[in-house]
Amino acid sequence: MHALIDSYIRWSHDQGQTNGRSAFEGVDQADIDAGAERWKVRVVDVFRAEEVICTIKPNDSYITSALIHQGLMPCSPISPTTAITINALELFRTAHLRSPHFSIQAFVKTLCDLHGMTFQRVLSRQFSISLDLYLQIRSEVDKLVSQALHRDSADWREAALKFKLLYAMDGNDSLKRVIRRAPDLDGDDTSTRPSSELPTGQVVCSTVYLARDYVDQFTNDVADARNTSTSTKNKDENPCAGRWKNMDDQKTKKTWGIYDEMGIFLAVCRHGMSLLIADMVQSSELAKYPLAVVNKLVETFGSDLGGGYDIGCQFSTMLSRSSIGPLILSSCHTCLVGTFHGHAHRWLCQLSHLTLYTEGIGLEDLETCERTFSKSNALSSTVRHSSVFHHQQSISNYFEYNDDYEVYVNLSNFIYSKAG
Repeated sequence: MHALIDSYIRWSHDQGQTNGRSAFEGVDQADIDAGAERWKVRVVDVFRAEEVICTIKPNDSYITSALIHQGLMPCSPISPTTAITINALELFRTAHLRSPHFSIQAFVKTLCDLHGMTFQRVLSRQFSISLDLYLQIRSEVDKLVSQALHRDSADWREAALKFKLLYAMDGNDSLKRVIRRAPDLDGDDTSTRPSSELPTGQVVCSTVYLARDYVDQFTNDVADARNTSTSTKNKDENPCAGRWKNMDDQKTKKTWGIYDEMGIFLAVCRHGMSLLIADMVQSSELAKYPLAVVNKLVETFGSDLGGGYDIGCQFSTMLSRSSIGPLILSSCHTCLVGTFHGHAHRWLCQLSHLTLYTEGIGLEDLETCERTFSKSNALSSTVRHSSVFHHQQSISNYFEYNDDYEVYVNLSNFIYSKAG
């Protein structure tokens, strides 16, 4: 059987090469000159059936293996006189799987009609023998492929995935909130006036909203990590070092003074479910927001997480040098770059962080935040002049509703359609 399997694999390979030959082309004189023997066999194809002289090369183990190497499946193991082409057998196999009512006898009768000959029961028997051999060889080849893919164990389907959770995170400045300030008395700058908002004890009861105090504990991490990341060693590790400006504290200090919350920083799973939300308070997209998000996700879900971020390469360096660096290292967290944003990164960076080249990602692009923001931006007009509490309340209610009636429903319909 090993010789037959090897001959079938070599024949399959030859079909994609220029040296692939048809069984009806006759004997190659070069093979005869090299010491090959001749063997007469009746070859049956879909539209053709005739006597053919085949060659038995010196390196062929058996006559049957020599015939299989030429695309013919013999009807007997010793001294075969009839052989069915592999293409004809594959045609029946595919047609039968598409329509199980299509029997061997019906197919053989069809061949007889095409060849202009009378049907005999022995023809069905010959075809059945060749088909059994063909299916057994295919089964053995599948086993070899499974071994190469490490799928030969009984429980290979239960192997743990590389990523326990895939998520995407990004900032969005559409959901800003204007801060209410004291009236203008002396014509001073609007941004310097004190806030006129009254303190409130109302707190949004949400499991996804990160408290401001929780986020602010990573403020010092940003400066420490950035001072360390300016070394030459880090620039060699990060090909995109210095290219991204949205984590530059000097740039983010020049924000508009009329706003208190400059937007939100959101983390969503790859299906679109909201995981965490943080208000970007009087700043744009600072590094403390993704640091807080990653720390919370690792605390909640544990190890083997993969997070997509448009500047995931730079953030990966900053994350490893932050106070939670040891935790991130021990939890095997992976920083990735979404497929769309990845094209703005250097090629060497793409090989390390782009989802397209990361094993275990599949077809996921990790650009879920952009699709989520395209819907949540409609909320901006209603929260622009609201209070701190109502700003968070509106955002929290929106994402909770979107999870329950949009994302969850669409995901359920998708799973149901695939299961059906």
